Amino acid sequence: MSLKIQEHENPWQRVTSRLPESENWRQEESLSLPEVDQQKALIVQMQQQVQLSNLLNQINNEIRSTLDIEEILTSACRLLGQALECSRVSILVKESNTEKTLVTRGEYNAGDYPIQLGMKVLMTDNPHLAAVVSQQESLAVTKFLDFPGLNPQTRKIAEALEIKSMVAVATRYQGQVNGIIGLHQCDREREWTDWERQLLEGVASQLAIAINQAKLYSKTRRQAERESLLRLIGNQIRSTLDLETILQTAVREVRQMLQCDRVIIYQFQDNWQGKVVVEDMVIPWPSILGDMGADKCFRGDYADLYQQGRVKAINDIFNAGLEPCHVDFLDRLQVKANLIVPIVTSRTEESYPETAGNYNPKFPGRLWGLLIAHECRDTRNWERQEMELLSQIANQMAIAIQQAELYSQVQDAAVKSQAQTQQLQAALEELRSAQQQLIQSEKMSGLGQMVAGIAHEINNANNFIHANLFHAQEYFKALNEALELAGKACPEAAEAIVRINEELELDYIREDFGKLLNSMREGSGRIRSIVMTLRNFSRLDHAELKAVDLNEGLESSFLMLQNKLKTHIKIDKQYGSLPPVQCHASQINQVFYNLIDNALDALQSTSKPGELTIRSWQSEPDWVTISVRDTGTGIPAEIQDKIFDPFFTTKPVGKGTGLGLSVCYQVIVQAHGGKLSCVSQVGEGTEFIVELPLTNQRTVSA
Repeated sequence: MSLKIQEHENPWQRVTSRLPESENWRQEESLSLPEVDQQKALIVQMQQQVQLSNLLNQINNEIRSTLDIEEILTSACRLLGQALECSRVSILVKESNTEKTLVTRGEYNAGDYPIQLGMKVLMTDNPHLAAVVSQQESLAVTKFLDFPGLNPQTRKIAEALEIKSMVAVATRYQGQVNGIIGLHQCDREREWTDWERQLLEGVASQLAIAINQAKLYSKTRRQAERESLLRLIGNQIRSTLDLETILQTAVREVRQMLQCDRVIIYQFQDNWQGKVVVEDMVIPWPSILGDMGADKCFRGDYADLYQQGRVKAINDIFNAGLEPCHVDFLDRLQVKANLIVPIVTSRTEESYPETAGNYNPKFPGRLWGLLIAHECRDTRNWERQEMELLSQIANQMAIAIQQAELYSQVQDAAVKSQAQTQQLQAALEELRSAQQQLIQSEKMSGLGQMVAGIAHEINNANNFIHANLFHAQEYFKALNEALELAGKACPEAAEAIVRINEELELDYIREDFGKLLNSMREGSGRIRSIVMTLRNFSRLDHAELKAVDLNEGLESSFLMLQNKLKTHIKIDKQYGSLPPVQCHASQINQVFYNLIDNALDALQSTSKPGELTIRSWQSEPDWVTISVRDTGTGIPAEIQDKIFDPFFTTKPVGKGTGLGLSVCYQVIVQAHGGKLSCVSQVGEGTEFIVELPLTNQRTVSA
């Protein structure tokens, strides 16, 4: 091609726009027209070389700043796309020298064009790619869809990507092609200039080195990730006996590590049939979890090979010499390539008679199942490192399976002897319940003693203040009268008093001192009220059964939680007239405290305004009822039966122990012969209803 510079094709600022007119040039420089044209072309060539040098320097800076291949290639695509003003720049990379598939690892998109990033392109039966890798120079195509020999699949991809014109060049490191750089024009057909092709070729030689370095780094990083994955699975095996969690973690991490479409664990049952017990896959490939259908080609001799540790790597199911029935089976699962490693446990037939149909006494191990990686999008050349990784993972799984089976044996033995240990279990539950009650009793006892001690000390100090306020008032009156008498009896003293009054503002002090004493009296009264509330809550003097006013206990419990009240919470207290109720007051107060505390937590969990309603009434001649209702989020119906179970909680870790409602149930039902019920609906709120008899006939202390 000739060196033809067109305005819409050349991105560089034209030097010729700054040159003088031809007549002036000849007049000033005494040059002929051919000489002027020659100088203009020389200047343009010099500028192009400078621009090429600048572009290569920018790419070199990116290469030096990171070893991440995606960052390097994406940056190079952006620089090329902006420089040559094309629609799309993509860089496709070969994962290995033997790989026949290219993967798009970098892309620049100048408009709202389809994304090519991540797309895999097969080199075989692809004439334009074959032409690119077969020549050293770039390949420029003005009408891409007219390129001779395009197969229907390639044409379909080109139409989907809206490619009208294309120029591409292969990147080579030590003579081996390791990638392809492609420039696409999607909005029009474009004639690619020699300069644009030279620029692309110059960048390709630089990126070939970068791709090789990044692949070496990626290989090292993958090795580290594999070791990390093995440690992760090993740690899980040591930390848990939950086999499902271990296997699910393994297939998820393996699929992400191998970047394949699906990873499954197939467990054998009788006669070498089985099902997929664990799976991890990506869209759009369908799930095959459960019974994926029988592979009628799988025979006992295959099982013997897997039992000895055989690893089967199938790069292309249609060209691997498989039996037709096996090819049909894999094709139904949309599998193009797969990698199979056995999971062999060291268990004997005697230990597992139910799997005797799969047991071969010639081999010490038991073929439990298979760990299989599926490639559904295209064929794949499995690497030796990938086979080794899957084998190591399968060995780790075998250990986890053996541990889980041993644990299951222990559980089965426990179930078989359960009939003989019912009495022991009942005693254990009773001991656990007693332990919970003891913990709660000790907590309440300690809280009561602390509250009583604090109340006593505060009350002593406050009594001293309160008792002396009267005397302070009397002393103030006496001093006031003395000043007035002194002023009247002695004129000289009156003048001194006036002078002192002006200096010390005695009139203001005499006027304000009374107000000061009144505020001190009010503060002392408030302290006495708080002390009374603390004493009512602790009820240390009511450790035994005593007839008490439950409204008083409700109010003291509510006052203990006033610090949790928020502005968006409305309080509605409807205390009815209640007869005295015989109960353990401190325990009942703790129930009220827990129910009000839970209601406030439910209201605070939502930002919308809410209401807390506390009611009490005499429901029957010998019964009283207390209701604590909130308009919070409510309790789902499926867990309402569990809320009174010990240690069951819906609060986050560290926010609740799950003992509050369990203790409430024990206090109301077991210790006082009452009833405790919950009425709740999600989104509407929750109401706890406490019903107590007036006389407690229970003799067992809670």
